Amino acid sequence: MVCRTCGKKGDHWTSRCPYKDLAPRAEGFVDKPAVSETASAAAVGSGKSTYVPPRMRAGAERSGSEMRCRNDENSVRVTNLSEDTREPDLLELLRPFGAVSRVYVAVDQKTSMSRGFGFVNFVNKEDAQRAINKLNGYGYDSLILRIEWATPRTN
Repeated sequence: MVCRTCGKKGDHWTSRCPYKDLAPRAEGFVDKPAVSETASAAAVGSGKSTYVPPRMRAGAERSGSEMRCRNDENSVRVTNLSEDTREPDLLELLRPFGAVSRVYVAVDQKTSMSRGFGFVNFVNKEDAQRAINKLNGYGYDSLILRIEWATPRTN
């Protein structure tokens, strides 16, 4: 065994080196600068930068909490879907009525088949109302669709 501090072989370990006070300080164990020094160095533009999350960057439009909430007022429930229906199919059916922000088709976990209903969130309430008026009672995949405003769940 070789001591990492003094380089002598065999008679002692690095932690018990009698020469550790005399050895030059290793560059790998330099103390970190204070936070204020780091911030001023980053502000000057010394080449080192710190990570800034997208929501805190200049020009960010939405914060994280706003992105997680969705507007359930513009949500419609589509029932009587065939078991072959998937989210892209429902999106293709409802996209002509306006901008869609979210599509969800309930799927059985065991069989991976549709459970016969889904939800679609529109960006505008007028688009959602137009989709309800046009597609309620519409024949799709050999079944007659029922489309209505989604009601919030009661827990």
